[in-house]
Amino acid sequence: MTSLLEIKEKIKSIYSKYDIFLNPLFKFILALCVFSIINGNIGYMERANTLTVTLAVSLVCAILPANVMVLLAAAAVLLHLYALSLEVMAVAFVLFLLMGLMYFRFSPKNGIYTLLMPVCLHFNLGPVMPIAVSLMGNVPSAISFICGVVAWYFLDGVKQNALALSGRGGSDGAVTKITAALNQLIGNKEMYLVILTFLVVFAVVLLIRSLSIDYAWTAAIIIGGLVNFIVLFAGYVMLGISEKVVGLVIGSLMSLAVAFVLEFFFFHLDYTRTERVQFEDDEYYYYVKAVPKMYVAEKEKQVKTFPARGGGRSKRSQASRGRRARDD
Repeated sequence: MTSLLEIKEKIKSIYSKYDIFLNPLFKFILALCVFSIINGNIGYMERANTLTVTLAVSLVCAILPANVMVLLAAAAVLLHLYALSLEVMAVAFVLFLLMGLMYFRFSPKNGIYTLLMPVCLHFNLGPVMPIAVSLMGNVPSAISFICGVVAWYFLDGVKQNALALSGRGGSDGAVTKITAALNQLIGNKEMYLVILTFLVVFAVVLLIRSLSIDYAWTAAIIIGGLVNFIVLFAGYVMLGISEKVVGLVIGSLMSLAVAFVLEFFFFHLDYTRTERVQFEDDEYYYYVKAVPKMYVAEKEKQVKTFPARGGGRSKRSQASRGRRARDD
């Protein structure tokens, strides 16, 4: 454990020293993942679906705020959907507009969560977001990752029904394509199941981690992971999509691992040295529970200098020559 704490302190020291370079690097990596996933799933506009464009847009996002990255990602989606069908793009535009009004009204500082949610769902790590956001954020933060869930399942439905939604499909009627696009939201029972599960997990973890008990974050992570698995497992069985159970097990375990890493870096406490303090003023009695953070101070380097071989002998010889010169 001591070695892990030393590594943690070194990482924090390096980050605090080079954050001006690391933050743009992290945003560049996130933007690269987001736009690569968009191009890989709905890359219908060939001009935008190139490595050069992806790298250029990612570099721009690296130096701009996260909300700008959200807007650029929405614009990229609309461009690809325009190449697929004008009607589908119109439905997506209205959807993004409604989500944007909710997002910028209640959770404007959590654009990273909105972007990370589709990335986590793409890599089967969806449960990590409600757990992580409830540990690090507040109640309005739930809106940000819910917007990410809705966007992901809508685009996934468009991808699976691209032939019917395009003008080259079996139906060219605008009303039919709009109805089919809306059905990716209204009739997507799996999306509703995931949203409900993530909201329940978010509420449970947020409640438990705010309790004044030892190992609150650990208990919140474990119970939140169990609630996520139980609700999703029951929902998948009821919906007849039990083939996703294996992915659910793997994704739940990986999400728990990521959540414990977050706890280690942001809420690692030494409960063996807990102190309870009581004091008062003219109006109140105060009962304070103080739990120190667990850390290891960096070892100070001590530099020792050793004289060269024969150095002492040469000094003595010089001193003796000086005495002989004075005697003469």
